[in-house]
Amino acid sequence: MSKNKQNKNLPQPPKKQHQMTQAVVQSQHFSGPLPHPAILEQFNKIVPGAAERIILMAENQAKHRQELEKIVIQSDIRDGRLGLHYGLVIGVVGIIGATICIMGGHTAGGSILGGSSIASLAGAFIYGSRQRQNERETRLKAEIGS
Repeated sequence: MSKNKQNKNLPQPPKKQHQMTQAVVQSQHFSGPLPHPAILEQFNKIVPGAAERIILMAENQAKHRQELEKIVIQSDIRDGRLGLHYGLVIGVVGIIGATICIMGGHTAGGSILGGSSIASLAGAFIYGSRQRQNERETRLKAEIGS
């Protein structure tokens, strides 16, 4: 028997059928204080007037946040002014105390008191200036990054 006849008599394996599966993935991203308008419309279908209530809630939240920010800014301004006034008082008292000490014959003590008063004020001023500069740089980086 020839090879061709032998191969024909043997059972042939079933032909493989290729199945193709296709998946479609869709992603949406919406960011903000309000849901996407399509979602608002769905809320309105379920609960009439819900979209208006959601928008009102977002407006009230924004208003509240702005009021809090205003209070914080006013507090920072007040604290800055108080710091300047208290620093002036402490500096003036230190220099007057140093002058009195020097006039009383305690030149070493007066010099130390006067020098430390001036050094403390200068240090506080430099530290405050650097802090404000760092805050501005951080804020600028955040604005550029967003």
